[in-house]
Amino acid sequence: MKLSKMKKEDLELYSYIDLTKMIFDEEKKPLNTPTIFKRICELLEMTDDEYADKIGDFYTSLTTDKRFIL
Repeated sequence: MKLSKMKKEDLELYSYIDLTKMIFDEEKKPLNTPTIFKRICELLEMTDDEYADKIGDFYTSLTTDKRFIL
């Protein structure tokens, strides 16, 4: 199922890293970190302030997850 068709309540059950993997699987193209997290924020209906507060934690999680390490 496409992420855009999923309910917000269902999306909230996934971690940001799981959502990132799902976005990559859907898009099938390289995306930079801010673009990915902006997409996650749009899916979860987060504000720009929440985006700014959480992007650092997202980046840290992304760089430590073995699925995204080069």
